[in-house]
Amino acid sequence: MRIGWVIYGALDQATGGYIYDRLVIDHLRACGDMVRVIELDPEPRSRIASAVGLVARMPGLDVIVGDELCHRELLLAFPALRMRVGRALLIHHLRAWEMPRGPWRRLVSLAEIGAIGSSDVLLATSFTTSERLRIEHGVRGVEVAVPGADRLDVRPRRVSSAIRLVFVGSLIPRKRVLELLLALERARDPRLELSLIGDDARDRSYAARVREAVRTSPFLRDRVRFRGRLSDGALADALAEAGALVLPSSLEGYGMVLTEAVRAGVPVIAARVGAVGEVVRDGAEALLFDSEPELVDALRRFANDAELRAKMQAAAEARAPSLPTWRATGEAVRSALSRAALLGRRRSP
Repeated sequence: MRIGWVIYGALDQATGGYIYDRLVIDHLRACGDMVRVIELDPEPRSRIASAVGLVARMPGLDVIVGDELCHRELLLAFPALRMRVGRALLIHHLRAWEMPRGPWRRLVSLAEIGAIGSSDVLLATSFTTSERLRIEHGVRGVEVAVPGADRLDVRPRRVSSAIRLVFVGSLIPRKRVLELLLALERARDPRLELSLIGDDARDRSYAARVREAVRTSPFLRDRVRFRGRLSDGALADALAEAGALVLPSSLEGYGMVLTEAVRAGVPVIAARVGAVGEVVRDGAEALLFDSEPELVDALRRFANDAELRAKMQAAAEARAPSLPTWRATGEAVRSALSRAALLGRRRSP
């Protein structure tokens, strides 16, 4: 197949969505497909001009797969296509789901539904997202290709007297890092340490608030480390030293780091949002919470109960062999794109 893959910005960004794109594209190319990555400016002077430029780059392709983040350009570009090219939309989650209720959210939702309606094939990264699309927007027939869990090497576990918590993700409001710091301070257990691993440049103002919260807290100052972006090898090392992964996000379309942690034998403490309840099992390898007081309670329980920690680690290790692989993800995406290409060829000119 000749595939166009539409994203905002560079492909080497460190978010879960871009990691997903890179690994799937690698699989497609290994299968002999030609993949042209089309990088759009996320803040163009004109969305219309950007969409026109996108259409101009599509001839000669069998299928276009667009990241749903680019819905404003895809809403205009997909209906403008005159050639027989398949149109696939990759949905990690809808942008409107991140937003508070109000007129702006409704406007964004209308644009997203327009892009969905212009697509031949819809591809979600979780069954939770697929079901929410059906319930909220009546969208049926969404194909699902969950992320693999085998990106990182698994290192031998390293025992420590401290209980090392790790957060992996960008320092942005949706990840609720400030709420995590507040909960850690309220739990006030001196055995708990926290490493913040991830990009601090996506929202510099929020990242500055996170750093200020740590700097001004005598309790947090000596217990929180900012690790920044790590290589795959360094992240594997960090997971080997972790007592638990903590993910307090307000929304997760999947949460790839959850299964990466479980594969490394690391227990999970996470907010029960989005696809999290699909990805990890509450009461087995995970403790899920629904509120900030419940997060404080979960941190205290985890710190005070060595038997609980051991059981959660054992549950993670037992589940690891059954976790999805990136090869299976790539094959699922390739199958969906093949169907989109077929539908495109059947379309009347």
